[in-house]
Amino acid sequence: MNRVELIQKIIDHKEFNKYLEIGSYKGESFFPVKCKYKIAVDPKFNIPLKRKIKWVYKNPYNVFNKYFELTSDDFFKKKQDYAIKYKPEVVFVDGLHTFKASLLDVLNSLKVIAKEGVVVMHDCLPPNKGASTYARSFREAVDMNLDGWTGEWTGDVWKSIVYLKEKYGNELFVCVLNTDYGLGVVQIKSPLSTFEIDDDIFNKVNLLAYEDLMRDTNIINLEDKNYIKELLH
Repeated sequence: MNRVELIQKIIDHKEFNKYLEIGSYKGESFFPVKCKYKIAVDPKFNIPLKRKIKWVYKNPYNVFNKYFELTSDDFFKKKQDYAIKYKPEVVFVDGLHTFKASLLDVLNSLKVIAKEGVVVMHDCLPPNKGASTYARSFREAVDMNLDGWTGEWTGDVWKSIVYLKEKYGNELFVCVLNTDYGLGVVQIKSPLSTFEIDDDIFNKVNLLAYEDLMRDTNIINLEDKNYIKELLH
């Protein structure tokens, strides 16, 4: 099960109509999703008009797509009223692969998401140490000439899961499905008391290393991919 299949399962089971994707770039995960209303956010899209038209024919759900060429921070800041009114039901977070950026994307999404909504995160289970390396872009990670580099890069997104579990243990349900580089699932159990980042918790989590994750995957509540059946029911 990959990210698109998971997102589609959630949309179909819950009969959702509003989808928001953060970090769309070429639209590889965005275009296949079948949902009535879809919004894509990326600071620099690489989607020629011809590709958009092609995908309307392949998947008619793309006819009402909206594209915001903004960083996710700017989207939630400059288009906050729009996002609140839109009230997405599924948000897919696949933007900058850093702890802080991914955490902010989730927290900002939770501010505007529908009551029964679901946030899905990509890259929450690095396949190896090199892939988990902090960098501000894929190119920066490549230029580091890391030992054992395989061309895969998830960054330290997984730390966002650890943070969310610790900070919001009573307010959020958080887990990671062991598939497609780790698919995080975040759902609201009760209203969040605050959306501000707790620096003490953030700094403590940021000290964790890939080896800590491998010693104890319970820190991200890792589940088999088939756990999705329990999540949906």
